[in-house]
Amino acid sequence: MFDLFRIALRGLLHRKKRSWLTIIGVLIGITAVVALISLGISMQLAVERSFEDLGYDVMMIFPGEVGGGFGGPTSLTASFEIDLDALSRVEGVGEIGLISYQSVYVKADGNEGFLDALGVSGNIFDFFKLEVEGRRFGPDERDAVVLGSEVAKELGLGVGDILEIEGHPFTVVGIYSAEDRLNVRGESILMPLAAMRELLGIKGVSMVLVRARPGYDVGEVAKRVEEFLYKSRGRRDLSVQTMEEIHEAVQRALGILRAFLGGIAGISLLVGGIGVMNTMYTAVLERTREIGVMKAVGARNSQILLIFLLESGLMGLVGGALGTVIGALLNVVAVIAARASLGAKVLEFGIPWWLVVGALGFSFLVGCLAGLLPARSAAKLDPVEALRYE
Repeated sequence: MFDLFRIALRGLLHRKKRSWLTIIGVLIGITAVVALISLGISMQLAVERSFEDLGYDVMMIFPGEVGGGFGGPTSLTASFEIDLDALSRVEGVGEIGLISYQSVYVKADGNEGFLDALGVSGNIFDFFKLEVEGRRFGPDERDAVVLGSEVAKELGLGVGDILEIEGHPFTVVGIYSAEDRLNVRGESILMPLAAMRELLGIKGVSMVLVRARPGYDVGEVAKRVEEFLYKSRGRRDLSVQTMEEIHEAVQRALGILRAFLGGIAGISLLVGGIGVMNTMYTAVLERTREIGVMKAVGARNSQILLIFLLESGLMGLVGGALGTVIGALLNVVAVIAARASLGAKVLEFGIPWWLVVGALGFSFLVGCLAGLLPARSAAKLDPVEALRYE
């Protein structure tokens, strides 16, 4: 077996330029496969981290029907009113958080324009596990805000500075990190819900977060909340969705995306496989006399077949190894670039061991399959005719 491997390796080294050109074809295909699949995995890991941060015991109440793309609300601009006291008495309902989304006019140090503002109840910081530099605003404060780090950087503000929102002064008491927590991003201004209502004259909320009490099944609590909303409102104008349901919808969407990206990358790998086959057919023609000599001294058809399969498989394996390394590096670059540009952990490093092993094994298999027909034609050569070949 070692002698066969040595002969196959010698065949590759004998025609280095052609072998490397063929290997590059496989390399490009494996690079695309590893880079695109790992990118999908990076997105999946980031999404899972966000949902784990919020907790799977949480449900969302929002206006309209379920179906906004990933299964969440179609818009946060709509608002609704809800009887919070009655909601809190529903069996299994624990902590309740409120969010109201508005676009507000902001002025600070010569900068002005419209920015996203979220009027929130004080416990939203705990719901989303937001890390705040400075402090949070209290439940009775009316002139305090917490800025996202991106907004603070854009406006040039720090803790203790003043900014105007709709003509009213507010003190920046804290800055929260820019990590994307579902709908709370570093580009938003957080202000007390009561202050937003007084400032803009609104009454409703855009979303209600409900955490199920310990020991209760969140799905069952969600059903009770749906029944309560229907009975209290007389119509089904609000939807209730658990984090588990949203997570499953996102995972399905990401699964489709990964399959699509993998299919595109697979086309590149197919082209690389065709290149391997073309190279091996040429190698068989060039080495016809050598095959005849090997058969004349006793080499069996199976050994000839194995030599050419090993040769094509090695080309696939080398291309796969190099492509895996380059694809992994592209994933690292993409994650670092995303974090640098967005200022958030929107992507995680996603190079699992099974992807590396699978890419290497698949590239070797592609090489062997691409070289199967040329290897069979080499094994079937008549030794007498092969020796006469010029």
